[in-house]
Amino acid sequence: MKTKLTLAALPPSVNAIWRHGKGGKTYRTAAYMTFIRGEEWNVQPQLIKQHRFRGPVYVTIAMRRPRSNADLDNRIKGILDFLQHVAAIDDDKNVYGVNAFWTVDLPAGVAAEISIVQADALEAA
Repeated sequence: MKTKLTLAALPPSVNAIWRHGKGGKTYRTAAYMTFIRGEEWNVQPQLIKQHRFRGPVYVTIAMRRPRSNADLDNRIKGILDFLQHVAAIDDDKNVYGVNAFWTVDLPAGVAAEISIVQADALEAA
């Protein structure tokens, strides 16, 4: 079983997702919360007819590069946390592998295309 989702925007760089306040409290930045709220509206209708995963998964993420010096790895954590937030996966600690790459082959208005498969199904094949 495979779940395919698209994002209209990429999350902020991992360097801009969290901040630390007084007393050591960690919180999500306004930029990351704006991304989450906006993409929830985009992804929730997609999830209605899609499988939600529990346990080990592999995730493939094709992304449109926002600028020439953007770091690929700085976007992955935000996307995996978001997948957990919208319950596409039960916990991002269960992501056994990630295949992420930049591409220009996405439709207009799509910043990322995500595929999720159960890890057990791949290992059994």
